[in-house]
Order: sequence, then structure tokens, then C-alpha cells
Amino acid sequence: MAFEFHYRRFVAWQDTDAAGIIHFTNYFRYMEEAETQFQLSLGSEFLEAVRQGIYCLRVSVSCDFLKPVTFGDEIDIHLWVRKKGRSSIGYEMSFRHNGEEVARGRLTAVCVSNDGGKMKSVPIPPALDQALQVAPFAEANADAKANKGSVA
Repeated sequence: MAFEFHYRRFVAWQDTDAAGIIHFTNYFRYMEEAETQFQLSLGSEFLEAVRQGIYCLRVSVSCDFLKPVTFGDEIDIHLWVRKKGRSSIGYEMSFRHNGEEVARGRLTAVCVSNDGGKMKSVPIPPALDQALQVAPFAEANADAKANKGSVA
């Protein structure tokens, strides 16, 4: 079972804007790359689901940009499973450069099949479901956020 993954990425010239920093849209591409690499690291479970016509489509994505990163820098993308439902998988990602967090993103994907031209939500395939685990620290963070502001 897996719940986290690290992915290193070189910031290419074409990833930057006129100010010389990563263009914000590229963080979304980096999140998708990290997600794909994570799924491929699980072995054949992900590819087998795709071969069976089950796809994990993004239904929500967000990113907070904390510090600029420029051409030639390397970033470490730390991905973890923050939530898993019947058909959905929620990921959180921390982008770091030289050990400092420069961005934080969230991505939620839903498993679907194409039923006669209509996308239909389906359960996470059993082998993929067994391969994925919610990160223990994600559950602790969710509990802490839920209790924040509560009066004892």
C-alpha cells in the first residue's frame, strides 16, 4: 500500500513567464505529472484500470503560490493521498525548493467509465483501491482542522 510519493522536476525555460518565474498554470501540469508518476509507481493496477476503460478525471484542483521559483531551479513535489472515497481520490502536494515550501496544491480525481458517450462515476477499481492508502498524517491534519476553533 502507498500513500505518498516524491517527484523532482527541473524548471524549464518554457515553464516561466515574462518575469522569469514559473507561470502559475504550470503548477497544475506539475501536479498532474506527479499524480501520474505516483500511479505508475504502484505497478500495473493503474494501467490495468485504464485498459478496462476506467479513468481518473480531475474534478477539483487548486494551488497556493507562496514563493517564486525560476528557470533552472529544481523543485521537489511531495504528493500524498489526503482522502479516499468510493470513487474519488484526493491528493495534496507540497512544492519545495531548497527545502522551503514554495507552493501547495490540492487535486481531486473521480473514477469514471464511458457509458455510451456519457461519463459515469464508478468505484475505484479494487486492485487500485487496495494499492492506495490515505496518509496517516493527512488524517491527523484533518482532525486538527476539524477541532480548530472548537470550544472544550
